Amino acid sequence: MAGVDFDTAMTLVKTRLNRPATDTTLDEYLMPRIEAAADELAGAGITLTDSSGDLMLLVDMTVWNYQNRDKNAGMPDWLRLKRRERWLQQRRGSGA
Repeated sequence: MAGVDFDTAMTLVKTRLNRPATDTTLDEYLMPRIEAAADELAGAGITLTDSSGDLMLLVDMTVWNYQNRDKNAGMPDWLRLKRRERWLQQRRGSGA
């Protein structure tokens, strides 16, 4: 996953979860969640780049997964569509 800055993603995930960036108590839990979200996107055919849009997609996926880990609800439309648009953008760019 070249280009994805996991440290920046961690800082943004903490911000979205209203945790101070200096709080490291959940780092060992959140980093695997960030990596899992990146793997999920890769499994969907999305190659993450170092763009701000991809970084925010990764952060949004991570935070949504974290906040909904005990719920059986599906992915919200806004996130599903954001992921789909990113996938379509990549497909257009590859000429497929």
